[in-house]
Amino acid sequence: MSKEDQGDPNYGHCLRCGEAVELLGTESFRVGGVSGGWHLLGGALADLGEGMLDLEVFACPRCRKVELRVPVS
Repeated sequence: MSKEDQGDPNYGHCLRCGEAVELLGTESFRVGGVSGGWHLLGGALADLGEGMLDLEVFACPRCRKVELRVPVS
């Protein structure tokens, strides 16, 4: 990624239709941990391995597909 791409809210184009994508914001996603029946058995202990991953969310105004990108630090 070049320096001029950093901080540009309209960075990139849709991989499907080529339209410029628009930044919707940054969201935090839960990753890791335990799911399913093991979570019921482990309770709060099952959440110890979880972490949060921040991702920028971009949307295509033409085909409405969503793309995710790791934010520039």
